[in-house]
Amino acid sequence: MPSDKTILIAGAGPVGLAAAVELARRGIRVRIVDAEAGPTPDNQSRALAVLPTTLAILEASGVAERLMAEGGRILGAEFWRDGRKLFAVSLESARTPTPFILSLPQARTERILIDWLGEHGVAVEWNVSVTDIGETHRPTATLSTGETVSADAILGCDGVHSRVREAIGIPWKGEGYPGDFSLADVKFSTPIDPHHAQITMKAAGGGAALLPFGEHEARLIGTTATPATLLEGLAGISEVVWTSRFHVAFRRAERMAKGRVFLAGDAAHVHSPVGGRGMNLGIWDAATFAFLYAQGRETEYETKRLPVVDAVLKATREMTDLVSHPPALAKMLLPLGMPLAGRLPFLRRPLAERVLALDLPQPEWL
Repeated sequence: MPSDKTILIAGAGPVGLAAAVELARRGIRVRIVDAEAGPTPDNQSRALAVLPTTLAILEASGVAERLMAEGGRILGAEFWRDGRKLFAVSLESARTPTPFILSLPQARTERILIDWLGEHGVAVEWNVSVTDIGETHRPTATLSTGETVSADAILGCDGVHSRVREAIGIPWKGEGYPGDFSLADVKFSTPIDPHHAQITMKAAGGGAALLPFGEHEARLIGTTATPATLLEGLAGISEVVWTSRFHVAFRRAERMAKGRVFLAGDAAHVHSPVGGRGMNLGIWDAATFAFLYAQGRETEYETKRLPVVDAVLKATREMTDLVSHPPALAKMLLPLGMPLAGRLPFLRRPLAERVLALDLPQPEWL
């Protein structure tokens, strides 16, 4: 692809930043803008899980090495129900060089990507947003500064309320999900196990997860009406750093491309945080676009990504239902079937690979 052509990226969250890295390392000129004044605040972990496929994608740029130098490694999880330990799942049998979930706050992930871009001559233009899109086959964008930009392609990574998606008239499809979700980032006065998540389920339905990102810090997330409920009965908390209450939905854009305008990440799909797929799925979108564009095959982007997006939405919906509204049969079989799956080698590996999303189609260039 000629190096004098420029890709305009709208949105400098992890997805837009990863797109810029993957394009820039291939010698493709990028311009990246974001409506915010800067990256995610340091005290908000937001997306926490970095999966093996994401690390494999970011290995070529050297970003993966930087992420792993700062992040923790979750090697498995313990499952509890009503105060009784049911079983444990290990991820170490998965067929990947990185058989773990890298636990790293989104704020740090973003800054590592921003630093890499700065070293390669790319600076994020903060406080600048795309306000409108002109003709999509020879795309132009109007920026909040009043500037009109011509680009060879535009990649909308500007979140669930994407102005890029709205401007090119692509509607959402899908539905909301009943119930409340809450999260809290906390610090502990005494060390916790940094390598294992703790999943607590209730016989009546609902539950919570503790995801460590260090020996003294963790994310609590669960199906509760308020963050305060997550903290009840949990000893050793020295500080509550950040809390949030939210609802979830399972939706995607009807299309992920129109002409030479493309969508990635939350601009194209949203789903439950159960399973930790959200940020990762967006980065896979971004990397796929960069690879195809460099190959002159960007017209294949939508057909390659939509089946993967649909598979992730289906899987996360099933996982969310299992946690929030478990059917009677699942309640009965879970304490019996899962410990067995964890002990049998021919079941242990597929289980670990499903947790790590390695059962999804992997990038063709890796």
